[in-house]
Amino acid sequence: MTARRRRWIDRTRPLWRIGNRIEAFELRHLGVSIMSLLNRGDVMALKTIGRRSGKVRYTPVGYWRDDNGAFIVGGGAAGMATVPDWVLNLRHTPKAAVWVRRSRVPVVAHELTGEDRERARSDATKIWPGVPKYERKSGRTIPYFELTSDRPV
Repeated sequence: MTARRRRWIDRTRPLWRIGNRIEAFELRHLGVSIMSLLNRGDVMALKTIGRRSGKVRYTPVGYWRDDNGAFIVGGGAAGMATVPDWVLNLRHTPKAAVWVRRSRVPVVAHELTGEDRERARSDATKIWPGVPKYERKSGRTIPYFELTSDRPV
């Protein structure tokens, strides 16, 4: 960890890992999870490949669709100071898959920058008003990704 002071949310990371595994299982097999029913926006399961282990990883992430139908996701991690593992995994291997309402969709991730990132941040703030607070408290810039279908149209 960097020289930043560790916040209480960062100390709960091991609990989040366990909860995320359970939620991702629920999303893939049931199409919903207990947390997704309580969440303000939509939640899907994201499948990535571990950048160091090479193992398949499943993570629940909030998302929305852009005007072209792509999935947009952000790595806010509830304001944790560390970048979420799924973000680092997507940067390493952009091919992934998502489960939305029990439907699997192969996707390719593209990290948004510049105006596209700012537009995604603005959209995220409309859905989850806590985004600016998460960004401020974490001390890092929240990354956003566009996930486009890997299937031919």
